Amino acid sequence: MTTPHHDELFLAIGRLEGKVDSILAQQSRQNDELKSHDNRIRSLEHSRGYMLGWAAAIGATVSFIANYMIRAIT
Repeated sequence: MTTPHHDELFLAIGRLEGKVDSILAQQSRQNDELKSHDNRIRSLEHSRGYMLGWAAAIGATVSFIANYMIRAIT
């Protein structure tokens, strides 16, 4: 039979184990959420770069056409 002191230690160890399990589960959820955010941010950065590339190409084309028309008129 265990003494009352041992019972208290076993109870404290059980509580500590429960808290560690809770912290590990919370960390796992946060890691999953972080991966989700990383994927979303990567997608947004990729689409923004794509749009900026198209905007630069369109701007260069319009500038070239405007320059050509100005030279043709003058």
